[in-house]
Amino acid sequence: MSSEIDLKNKIKANSSLFTNFVKNAVSASPKVQNNFLDVSAQVALTIQKIIEDANLVIDLDYKGKDFWTENRSKTACFIDGGVDKTSIISSAPLSIRTGSYIVKPDAERKNREFFEESMVFLGDLYDPKNELYDLADDDFEEDQMLNKKKDGARIIFEAVTIVKHILLNRKFDYCFLHGPIEATVMPFTVMGFPTFTKFAVENMLPFYNKNKLNAEARHFVNVYLEALNNIKKSKFPIYGIVETSGSAPYVKNLLYSYKTKGVISDKDFKNTLATIKKYKITDSHLLEIILKSGQALKPIEIKKQIKGFSVTSGSAWEDKMDSFPSVNIGYIKTTDHSSPIRIESLSSPINIKKDYEYILATARLLPNYGFPVGLNVVDKFAKIPNWMSKASRRYYATHLLKQAVKSKDQNTISLAVKILSKKVRSWRNRPLGGLAR
Repeated sequence: MSSEIDLKNKIKANSSLFTNFVKNAVSASPKVQNNFLDVSAQVALTIQKIIEDANLVIDLDYKGKDFWTENRSKTACFIDGGVDKTSIISSAPLSIRTGSYIVKPDAERKNREFFEESMVFLGDLYDPKNELYDLADDDFEEDQMLNKKKDGARIIFEAVTIVKHILLNRKFDYCFLHGPIEATVMPFTVMGFPTFTKFAVENMLPFYNKNKLNAEARHFVNVYLEALNNIKKSKFPIYGIVETSGSAPYVKNLLYSYKTKGVISDKDFKNTLATIKKYKITDSHLLEIILKSGQALKPIEIKKQIKGFSVTSGSAWEDKMDSFPSVNIGYIKTTDHSSPIRIESLSSPINIKKDYEYILATARLLPNYGFPVGLNVVDKFAKIPNWMSKASRRYYATHLLKQAVKSKDQNTISLAVKILSKKVRSWRNRPLGGLAR
């Protein structure tokens, strides 16, 4: 009983779980609030018992300044990608780049830290010889597809940047990606999602020549799988680090494994999953309550791409999901006042405690921050500034119109005009109180 009371107190003490509940139920009665605390405490208690039984908790040593004295010779690379926010709809994305922030503490001042524009692309990433130029009648669907194209561009360029470092035999002790090491491919398996251009694939993965780069070989699913398989070959540790978890893969896999062992009944398993879904409880929510500052959870192997579940129903790519590698997922609670961060890798870590202590040390370089500082730095570096976005858009708009006129095809010209005249509403163009300006 005391354990349940302790968990309730932790939940009420401004945990993200309780804060999220309050935001979505401002008018909830005391009875509803107490019920929420009872239910979430029970789920947390169940997960805590499983974690203790499986001996998954690691106590990390944090030495502060002494840690960097001992690890000053280690070279770390931090990677993130940026996409042009003002892409023309027919050619999204117009421009994209990934940056690498490389740090070696004991190097000379000029070589101690530096930035690289590891991958840069300007132009048509996606092949125009498909549904890409067929604008949807529904603006919402059009915007959804545009967002998927941008996400797909960022994900693929971050992955091939890591591959590039591996192929160049870079002497890194660690490589960290801002985000998951393997993204869920479901959004990119929908009907009509365009393939990459041959030019783009040849620039991203020069060694990739499957069936002379036909349309199927150039689809996001195949190109991304090729990149992931090459990342698995790395000689240095590579981790994807996620700041906040919006799902509960770790907790759900633990529950499933204990149900399979017969420790948890099928009824309790289903009821707990239903509760997690009903209250939108994530890994971060539960582990924030269970873990103490400086504690981590050993990684468990999780299949991210599940056939028939995480792929659009009826997709031609369903059978491909079994080919994707499993992901090792763990967590670190870096400070008392932050949610645990998710740590992903494609290979099982060899020196898990040592690697996690390095991540913890980078996350505590700034007071009350709780996330690796190098990833915050490279995030700002990789972003494409507004002046660059506007310049590239103007350049490509001119290019698009010239190509349309050159084709002498009236439909192509009409489409180009439609694309270029499609403007986003701005505050300057809005009416003032219904009165004419």
